[in-house]
Amino acid sequence: MQELRPLALALLLACGREPAPSWVRPPPPEASARPAGSPRSCLADPAGSAEALRCWVEWLAAPALAGRAAGSAGGATARAGLEAVLRDMSLGPGGEDAEYTQALPQGANVLALASGSDPARASEVVMLAAHYDHLGVHGETSYLGADDNASGVAVLLEVGRRIAARPPARSVLIAAFDAEEPPAYRSPAMGSNYWVAHPTVPRGQLVAMLCMDLMGGNLWPGERTPLYVMGGETIAVSGGPGFSEPRLVTRSMHLGLVEELPGGRQAFSDHGAFFAERTPLLFFTSGRSPHYHRASDLPETLDYDKLAAATVVVEAYLRWLADLPERPGWREAQPVTGADATTLADLLAAASAPTGSSEFNAMAAPVIRADLATLRRLASVGPETPLAPADAQAVIAASLRAQCLLAPDDEAPTATCLML
Repeated sequence: MQELRPLALALLLACGREPAPSWVRPPPPEASARPAGSPRSCLADPAGSAEALRCWVEWLAAPALAGRAAGSAGGATARAGLEAVLRDMSLGPGGEDAEYTQALPQGANVLALASGSDPARASEVVMLAAHYDHLGVHGETSYLGADDNASGVAVLLEVGRRIAARPPARSVLIAAFDAEEPPAYRSPAMGSNYWVAHPTVPRGQLVAMLCMDLMGGNLWPGERTPLYVMGGETIAVSGGPGFSEPRLVTRSMHLGLVEELPGGRQAFSDHGAFFAERTPLLFFTSGRSPHYHRASDLPETLDYDKLAAATVVVEAYLRWLADLPERPGWREAQPVTGADATTLADLLAAASAPTGSSEFNAMAAPVIRADLATLRRLASVGPETPLAPADAQAVIAASLRAQCLLAPDDEAPTATCLML
């Protein structure tokens, strides 16, 4: 993705690109709140609890797994552990040849199936996915990947536990994808791309896909920033789970606000291959924390109460789609709306507050104030009202500036961001 640098590196919600600069060194080791042992021990914690989520993250992001690079020994250890716990949950195999895995050019996907409870809809499948690989070791630096993406896998496993105990009407395919990170990223060898080309369930039976990446961090220190639910514009059925999670602010956002780059649309996680195939989808993310693709992306940096709340949100959306009386369909018209302007305005207002991000003050403050005024004006048309193309582009431009500002200065200096 060199042709898009530095813009692509600056994208706040980009979820799997290049390692941090080679000069970054690991911080001193800190004592874990809980020793990392067998992943099966995590099943002793209450389902969906912060303790269980911490247990999964500490196992996947342990030094012994060395960052879980695709094709590495640490990746193989993670894969074996995932298969073992999915068996323990009494989930059936969802891979090739009645197994739990699907071999890739490097590494393997891990797949398990929960059969639907309604015989009339059980042949239809909703996929719940997160990639389990990370960057591995580069030179002297280990990238252990707690948020990227042990956090997403932790939610995957906890929702999987609940689904196994009480299946929805449609079947659910639990997919732990490998090879999302470079060098396989955006290539046919990327785990999600490979699955779409070689599906382990008939493609016509897949009715929706939910993807998770970067679930446990916050955009800036000192504040629990929202969980973003993206891609709702792809689903023809209106509505949603119709609940609120009191522990966590959840915001809907159009995928185009992070994927409509100057060089063309580009997906930043495993949902991309499914979007290209016109599969209705949702993408859940907390966005890039300051530890994204850094050696400091360690288990102690995550917000486990937030992760527990996110598990409730993801499960609710999954059950909504899996229990719908009608099959979810692909929505052809996907305009940016007033609701998207509101979501982005809320982010800018929080980021530029005294408790927000320092990047939104000082040099950037006048531009942010102008963007905020524009967004509030566009939001006033109403949440469901499609924006005119020029207004939609103004929202996308403001989003790219915000993402750029929230990236570390060594990736995207403030002055560069303000030229977007």
